Amino acid sequence: MDDLDMSTRGGMRRTLTTARLDLAAFQPDDAEALHELFSDPQTHTIGNGPLRDIRETEHWITRRQACRRDLGLCWYALRERPTGRLVGNCGIFVGRTGPTEPEIGYEIRHDSQHRGYATEAATAVITECARIGLPRVWATVRPANTASLRVLHHLGMSFTRSETDEKGTLHYMSRVP
Repeated sequence: MDDLDMSTRGGMRRTLTTARLDLAAFQPDDAEALHELFSDPQTHTIGNGPLRDIRETEHWITRRQACRRDLGLCWYALRERPTGRLVGNCGIFVGRTGPTEPEIGYEIRHDSQHRGYATEAATAVITECARIGLPRVWATVRPANTASLRVLHHLGMSFTRSETDEKGTLHYMSRVP
């Protein structure tokens, strides 16, 4: 907890709203809807790919809740208004860049992609990062992920460097909120 600036102590708000989306911090009862996304090979292409067991999704939610409790960083369920359908997730996490300058991430349900939801949600999250005083927000993205690169461009993220890991080239992009 001491790694983050004091202005983050209050943390990110539990809910945010955009023109088309309601963003709310994940809760245990979101596991079934989220697992539908996480188990879909067309949607969940990051990390080790689709999750097979709902317990993995429940554990993911528990880790995100701990991050919010301990560091004030939030990961949101993205629900379409007015239907309430879960169309994705977006938030801030401690990733490759460490706890003082966390990463933004997002994932949109395959059948809801190409509608601008990732940009809309990520813009709200970046605005919330500015509100709590984060000094910088990072994103890491593979060069072949052109959709994510477009979102990061819309967010005003700038290319900083590339590194190579076991999966190949990884671009680091950043923005001061």
